[in-house]
Amino acid sequence: MPEPKQRRAEQSAGAFLGPDLLVPAPIRTLSDEYRDEPTEPQDSERIPEPDPAGRVRRVIDRLARRRNG
Repeated sequence: MPEPKQRRAEQSAGAFLGPDLLVPAPIRTLSDEYRDEPTEPQDSERIPEPDPAGRVRRVIDRLARRRNG
């Protein structure tokens, strides 16, 4: 017959009391689970990527380079 597993002690344990049973439950605080990390910016705060240059803009840029270069 296998040995019963040892139960690990909880750092802070509370209990829920029912009519005919007592159930131990771990109790944690928000600081136990909270990690202070930067959040992702919301969609409204993000600066969108510029659209790629269109054909007309590319032609104008190419002609300007030829003229200046």
